[in-house]
Formats: sequence, C-alpha cells, structure tokens
Amino acid sequence: MTLTNVVTIKSKNGMHLRPAGVLSQISSKSEYSDIGIFLLYNGVRADAKSVFNIMGLGAFQGANLILEIEYEDGMEETAKNAEKELIDFFEEGYINAEVPEEEL
Repeated sequence: MTLTNVVTIKSKNGMHLRPAGVLSQISSKSEYSDIGIFLLYNGVRADAKSVFNIMGLGAFQGANLILEIEYEDGMEETAKNAEKELIDFFEEGYINAEVPEEEL
C-alpha cells in the first residue's frame, strides 16, 4: 500500500545538504525501517533514506515533490506517523534544519 502527498520546498535555499541530511535522518529512524519512503521530482524517484539520492533530485525553492510512503499490512500506523512527521518537516520550511545562529 502507498500513501502519496505533494510537498513543496519552501526554503529559499532549496534542498541543500543540511535539510537533506535531516530529511534522511527522519526517514531512517528505526521505527520506519520496514517502510519505504521516496521522493519523486522531474521523473526521478529518490530513496529519502539516502542524502545522496535526495541531493540528486536538484530540487529548489518552490519545487513540488511527490512523497510516497510504501508499507505492508499492519504498518499503516507507522506509515501515517512517518507521513505526518515528513509533511511537518516540509510545511515548517525545515526550520529545525537551518544553521543555528551561533554557528554563523
């Protein structure tokens, strides 16, 4: 089964390394190990558990990506939790993935 959503990159810096790393960390959480999490953009399907796959999409501010979460019977609650967490990540414009001011 698959959950499908459209997410938009809101950050003016697009999907750069830091948010790609955070997105990969979210997608790679142990509780999500039995589900597949993918992003589709311009005909390319990327495994969201891989920073390199995410960066390979070349998605910039304003880009609409398709978020796909694939799961088996009995994993619906886990898939919905991942869906919520990932949608929140995009909706917040990766606020938690930006460089902390003390590092600037």
